[in-house]
This record gives sequence, structure tokens and C-alpha cells, in this order.
Amino acid sequence: MELNKFEFYLMNNPMRRWLQKHVEFKTFKGFLDKHNLSLEGKIVLDAGCGSGYSTKLIHQFSPANLIGFDLMPSQIAKAKQKYPELNFFVRDVLDTQLDTDKFDAAFVFGILHHIPGWKDAIKEVYRTLKPGGVLLIEDLNKDASRFFATYIRFDHPQEAYFTWEEFSYHLEETGFTILEQTRIFSKGVGSFLCLKN
Repeated sequence: MELNKFEFYLMNNPMRRWLQKHVEFKTFKGFLDKHNLSLEGKIVLDAGCGSGYSTKLIHQFSPANLIGFDLMPSQIAKAKQKYPELNFFVRDVLDTQLDTDKFDAAFVFGILHHIPGWKDAIKEVYRTLKPGGVLLIEDLNKDASRFFATYIRFDHPQEAYFTWEEFSYHLEETGFTILEQTRIFSKGVGSFLCLKN
């Protein structure tokens, strides 16, 4: 599902970049450090990379290969213009067309609340990870999605509303082990570190 014009603007402004760097990325880095997990020299995926800022942050981990993709061509055009040294392409997280067991790690920064088939998106990312691969995922629960849809007019489909219990259950049912999780912003935003079994 593509962003509406208002949400596209909000996802491409300095405040969003500040939050990604100082809250979301910092949380993920803390998770990796706590478990002595290094992405240096690894093959890493940024699923739903938007305009590429999250991919640029991930590049700080010094992976051997880092690629980002997004459903919206306009976002990928921005990413390629801003970060020409990185690899980006247009693709759907429900059908990445990427090799099975290819990546050592995958990042998913807040896209699943846009996807009615969010469970299938998790399964697709799982498929692309190597056994023992790392998933770092952050998203909104149904309370936060409902708030943004009601008061800020974001287009968050109700099929993508989930509780943290439902979300965690599906991660584990898919085959992930949840190593870490935390909640921020009145528990509406959750961050997870998972391993592919």
C-alpha cells in the first residue's frame, strides 16, 4: 500500500529522520550490542526503505552488501538521488523476488501497519534470511494506527491493525525467536530483535 500525500510528506521531513536516528536506530544498535551481534561484512536488507535514510543509517554497521527496496517508485527515486553510493530498487515486501536464505540481517522500519497482508510480509522476510539471520523490526500497534488514522488522516488499513500479542505470536509462529523487544510512545511503537531459527 502506498502512502497518501500527507504521510509521504511526513515520512520525508527532518523530524522523521531525527526519530529514525535517535530513537529507532539507536534502539536497534543497543539490541545488537547487547547480544554481541555484528553486521560488519554481512549481507543486509532494508525492507521498505522509503527515501533511503534508514539504509544510510544501516550503512554505519559496515556491511559487505546492503540493499534497500520500497514499493513506491517516488521514494526510490529520492533514495537514489540522495545516496547514489547505495543500492536501491522498487519491490513489494510481499513478493521481493530475492533469493531464499540470502541475507544475514533484515531491517523493517515501520511499514507493516500499511500492509493488509502483514503476516505474509513477515514470512517473506523470513524466507530471505539465512538460518540464524537477524531481524530488526519496528512498527505501530493497532492503538497507534487507529490514533493516526482518526486524528491525522493516515491511511492505515484495518486489516493491518494488530496487538503486540498478535504480532509476537506471528513472529514466533513464522519461526523467529524474539531476543529483545521494547515499547515506546505510550507503548504504541514496538521494536524487536529476532533470530531466524
